[in-house]
Amino acid sequence: MQPPIARETVLAVGGGLQSVLDSLGEAILLIGPQGIVTGANRAAEQLFLIPAARLIGSDGLSLMADRQSRGFLDYLAEMLLPNDPAKPGIAIELVGRRSDGALIPIEVTSGRIVPPGPAMFTLTIRDISALKAREKEMRDGANRDRLTGVATRAHVEQVAEPELFRVSRYNRPLSVLIFDVDHFKQVNDAHGHAAGDRVLREIAQRCKDLIRASDLIGRWGGEEFLVMTPETEIDGGRTLGERLRRGIADSPVILDTGERVSVTISVGIAERVPGDPDFATIVRRADAALYRAKAAGRNRVELATKTEMVARSAA
Repeated sequence: MQPPIARETVLAVGGGLQSVLDSLGEAILLIGPQGIVTGANRAAEQLFLIPAARLIGSDGLSLMADRQSRGFLDYLAEMLLPNDPAKPGIAIELVGRRSDGALIPIEVTSGRIVPPGPAMFTLTIRDISALKAREKEMRDGANRDRLTGVATRAHVEQVAEPELFRVSRYNRPLSVLIFDVDHFKQVNDAHGHAAGDRVLREIAQRCKDLIRASDLIGRWGGEEFLVMTPETEIDGGRTLGERLRRGIADSPVILDTGERVSVTISVGIAERVPGDPDFATIVRRADAALYRAKAAGRNRVELATKTEMVARSAA
């Protein structure tokens, strides 16, 4: 990667300047005191998809789509144009705007052209789209269960607390469903752990297909899953729970060997009630309902009891 123009590099302004800029692999813009582009190299043309003839004379802000851009350019004009060697340039991440309207993440490193020559500062601009894509992949990977592709328990807990704060503040409904696979150990014992993994992946995918985009499903542990469904009262939670239960029970899972394995789930559901101090409190009620579903014969949906609801509300 071509290093950016050094912050204190002295460039001879004249015919040789353009050839120097064009020889650099990263986009370079020269910016005057009013934020107007006074020079650009070929890499800048390619980055913004704008010929240099059109770049020159344009407002530097027109190339950026970030709220920080105005303050950034004002800062540079104030700090860099005075010929004070004690004031170095800075690097900042912004959002660039191409001529076709596409937005791209960019890293902008500032510098200046010191006398002889007109007062200008330089922006060395690097397209960091690939870097940001890799960072997103890493974040998504950390938040997604490797086997099933749904959220991890840690991610659910991270998202749940601010969501609980929101619904509590505005007195909005929220329900939590916990379910696990009935007799899952028997699947592993009869067909092997690879088959068990296949069953978990299939169940997770079916459930993702059956919930709303605003709902969040996560693997809570082992063969246990949790669904957080905002704007849903307990009756709506029951409807969703039955939909998930039927979605699993009505069609067998086809293993890689071609074998068909019939599986069912048991579901426990609780809704937020006034006074719930945290997400874990709702989860405990849903978990208690899940155990009742299993004790009552499995392959069924149970709701948190009225007694539990009233006790929590009065606490």
